[in-house]
Amino acid sequence: MLKIDIRSLSNGVHDLSLTPSPEEIEVSEDKFTDLKLDVRLDIASRRLYVRVKIAATAALVCDRTSVDYTLPVKGFFSVVFVPPEELDGDEERDDLFPLLQGAEDIDLTTIVRDTLLLAVPIRKIAPGADEEDIPTSFGEPTEADLDPRWVALKALKSDSGTESR
Repeated sequence: MLKIDIRSLSNGVHDLSLTPSPEEIEVSEDKFTDLKLDVRLDIASRRLYVRVKIAATAALVCDRTSVDYTLPVKGFFSVVFVPPEELDGDEERDDLFPLLQGAEDIDLTTIVRDTLLLAVPIRKIAPGADEEDIPTSFGEPTEADLDPRWVALKALKSDSGTESR
């Protein structure tokens, strides 16, 4: 879990640079490496504004060529931790999280993991894969692939061609 201790932080802006392991944010270590987080905490009396910039290297498989490649990915997310009584029960917001009075730390695991996973492109195309020629049919066509009805028609055509001469 990726937790930040907020007990010792005073009101104001605090910048942190973190390099968590993939296990800390609950992602596969063979899919993401070189994780770097820039976290800005803006602490007010009862609120905590958190801005997270994420950079990592993702190990992907190309959708066109099935070649393994790596891609740098970046993401950004902002959230506000507020006292639970300020959360409106009728309205569900992704950017508001409860901050209990006397809380010693905040958990950023879900925020960081989701932001990182959303930074991965939907279509994974390796560099240079667009220029590669992709075969659309495989092997040589065989006579066995012909429908038996066409074989009979082909025989009629070849018979009629020899009679007209």
